Amino acid sequence: MLTLTFEIEWISNYHVGAGHGKGFGVDSALLRDPDRTPILRGSMLAGLLRDGTCRLLQVIPSKKNSTGDVVDRLFGSPAQEKSWRISSAGPTTRFVQDSSTRWRVRIDPRTRRSEPHKLFSQEEGVAGQTFRFTVTSPYSDEVALDEAALLVAAARFVRESGRSRRRGLGECVIHLVDVVGADTGKPRDESWEEWLLKRFERVWLHGEPHGERRTGMTVRHAWPSAEKGREEGKEKREDRTRVRLRMIAYLDEPLLIAQRAAAGNRYDTQTHISGNVILGALATLAARRNNMSDPATYRDFVALFLRGKMRCSMLYPAYYHNDYLYPTIPAPYGLLTCSVVPFRGDDVGHGVFPAWKQEKDRCPVCGSRLEPVGQYVVYHQNVGTLLPERFTEMHIRIDPNSQRVAPGNLYSYSVLGAGQYFLGEIQLSGEKWWHRLQERTGIGETRAFTLWLGKARQRGYGKVTGWLERIDSQPFLWVPWPLDRRVKDPSQPLTLTFLTDAIVTHTWGQQAAGISEEWLNRLLGVEKVVLHEVYARTKVVDGFNAVLGLPRWRDMALAAGTTVVFQLPDPPGDWAARLQRLEDGGIGIRRHEGFGRVAFNHPLFEERLSAEGVIRLQKDMRLRKPSEPDLFHRFWEERLDKAFSPDCFKGQEARLTGLARWLYANRNESPAALAARMNEIGQPASSLVALLGGVEECGERCQLNRFQAELREELEKIGRLLEFLQEKGEGHWRAGIESLAMRIASLVKDNTQGREEAK
Repeated sequence: MLTLTFEIEWISNYHVGAGHGKGFGVDSALLRDPDRTPILRGSMLAGLLRDGTCRLLQVIPSKKNSTGDVVDRLFGSPAQEKSWRISSAGPTTRFVQDSSTRWRVRIDPRTRRSEPHKLFSQEEGVAGQTFRFTVTSPYSDEVALDEAALLVAAARFVRESGRSRRRGLGECVIHLVDVVGADTGKPRDESWEEWLLKRFERVWLHGEPHGERRTGMTVRHAWPSAEKGREEGKEKREDRTRVRLRMIAYLDEPLLIAQRAAAGNRYDTQTHISGNVILGALATLAARRNNMSDPATYRDFVALFLRGKMRCSMLYPAYYHNDYLYPTIPAPYGLLTCSVVPFRGDDVGHGVFPAWKQEKDRCPVCGSRLEPVGQYVVYHQNVGTLLPERFTEMHIRIDPNSQRVAPGNLYSYSVLGAGQYFLGEIQLSGEKWWHRLQERTGIGETRAFTLWLGKARQRGYGKVTGWLERIDSQPFLWVPWPLDRRVKDPSQPLTLTFLTDAIVTHTWGQQAAGISEEWLNRLLGVEKVVLHEVYARTKVVDGFNAVLGLPRWRDMALAAGTTVVFQLPDPPGDWAARLQRLEDGGIGIRRHEGFGRVAFNHPLFEERLSAEGVIRLQKDMRLRKPSEPDLFHRFWEERLDKAFSPDCFKGQEARLTGLARWLYANRNESPAALAARMNEIGQPASSLVALLGGVEECGERCQLNRFQAELREELEKIGRLLEFLQEKGEGHWRAGIESLAMRIASLVKDNTQGREEAK
């Protein structure tokens, strides 16, 4: 794997829009992460590099390949997946004041006056910020190095980005700062950027032969244990003890797993991670690390990922609190709550009530109407439900000829926000297949690994950090109690709850759209079942085959949360084994993809919400601390509160107004330079004195410098604050000086208004 790290330095203000405004003050907001950090999405960076490569190859055409072939290989096309993954870019140092609002107006060319209703405001990122992003190839051979050289040259060819780049905004430079995974003879005294640019000159300008062309997947690791395992299998029977692993997934980037076919140009995400998505990501890892042309390797690959030797459950969102995770499940449809004081969010409200136990659809506490709980129910006594955070991002496609947005090419993604946790389970058919999975994919137990999931995973979406833990003897993640604790008497009414979507079929192979007594008879293997209540919904299950580039077969499923209340008049003697077998193995088809998980007498219907399934996170998987700018902003404001009392500037308002303006006008200088120039306040400008011929020509000032004489204590206090700010890093200087100037101005304004009101 070859990873290039680039750094973007903004020379001027820039604007990369989020596709929406901010209330009445800003019509076009800056694109940010949910934690308010400015972000440059990988799709935009891919477009920048693609445009730079196209323009570069038009000037210097490739002697071996056409421009279109090179661009398609690097950045993809409808018929070819891109070979390089481009991440999103985040700031290297977070500024406290990282943006400003600018107002614009359109001038009528005929009247030379502003046109009505054409006043527009946008949030602009301030100049001087630097962002970093990575460009990664799964290969590290000579061809990958040649492509890396072209990418570095294309990045250096980029000079502007974002909106209004022809009107003074978006000026930037991109430099390569690091390379990981390249095994070359680069001289130590030469930077990676210089070395790759020289390679670009040799290969792409002077026509030196390229490295050996790849014809398929590169062999990363051999499988030496394949034949050995077969020989050992002849000597002893395979260990079929099922291996169970808890999987924790943390979203490093926004995640888009489309829940249905695109409706126009809009893509909506699921609120969970499907098991087939995890299977596909692990299969991709295995395919890239191994030689798939080997028959034995191919058979093992098919057995693991297509024939059920490994099963991946759905990954549902988890509630995070104080480095602990609390599991959730989709709220059963047979579970109701009060419509006025609901069981929702961080409030348990009036509680939850089984629908079949209510004679009237009214809340027993207040008499209000009952409604389904909805969302995901959290296994916590003091928390109601959880709904994963989602937000919408807008994307455009630039016409390469006109360099403007092509009509009809506005896209929107409804994505799961970064920084959220998801929980699920992986099951393997034995220790043999667990060892095979580790060898093929490179993942392991109790160590973090990286997966890329969902749509747009090659351009800033879908990066997930995974974690696996053995839980062979522990209860199932979503059902913390064993079966014998939940089902005491099988002759009493039982509940069957669908924990995931289930694709079940009738006798003739048709997919079921409901629950019947005949189906329950076949499922439980008994002659008679009394069906009392059914609370069910159906949904369409769509999918996409990324290898073939075609949609998968559409299935009809009974949705997660479907609840069945039934009774066994004559329970068989092995009823416990039958129910346990259904809970362990699931029902219906596509069970290895996470479909068909069920539970009998789930504790939720008895209001037994407990924290028995709580999971303590390991250090490598815990949420990162609040960002440094947010901490500094709070700390700086507290320091200003201590330094300035509300009436500290009484009687000096006129002079201090000028000081606040002077600080704000010089906010781009370092605090140390401003502290050194504090003695110049109240004196004639040194540049003016020099212009007039020096002190000898214009003479010494005879009047007392009242500014320095009467504000000595205040100036010393401000000087100490500037010296303190100097030590906190360059990224905080500008915003800290602006906050200091605004604090002085606000105190002056408050004192002036107070005197006027007193009069």
